[in-house]
Amino acid sequence: MRRFLLSVVLAASYGGTAIAQGCMRPTEEQAFNIIGLKSSLMVGALSCSERDQYDQFMTEFQPHILYEQHVMDSYFRRTGGHYGQAREDDYVTLLANSQSETGITEGAAYCAAEATVFKQILSLTTTASLDAYAGSNPTPQPITITVCTIHSVRHHYYKPLTVADEQTSATTHN
Repeated sequence: MRRFLLSVVLAASYGGTAIAQGCMRPTEEQAFNIIGLKSSLMVGALSCSERDQYDQFMTEFQPHILYEQHVMDSYFRRTGGHYGQAREDDYVTLLANSQSETGITEGAAYCAAEATVFKQILSLTTTASLDAYAGSNPTPQPITITVCTIHSVRHHYYKPLTVADEQTSATTHN
């Protein structure tokens, strides 16, 4: 009975939208924006016959997207430990599925909107402009994203020294 309850608790804690835990650093939020945009464009390309535009986007920005993918990978490793890769895989699947459902729900209007997005994206010429676009037009996420603030980050190994600490240290080591 104990084993059964433990397995139910563990399954519940790793399923659903409880994929990402812990706050994100601003660079990680930017990575999620870029990867969310990439996923949205991929779903749009497949659903709306915009593959050439998607290929053009990837050709232009592939090194930057790969960099942002590595940032996202490190977020899942940092917050998920041993389960980080599985949580990232779940996230990517949920992201694409939710974007696909949006396309199905919106129908023809979805493809018209995606054509406009591709036109906007393909007019961008720098990674900074892509970052700005992704930050201004964040893709709906299947998870809750909480960005770390100075108050949510605790420093356990660093404590600024005071004058009293320095005096105590000097007398101890002399």
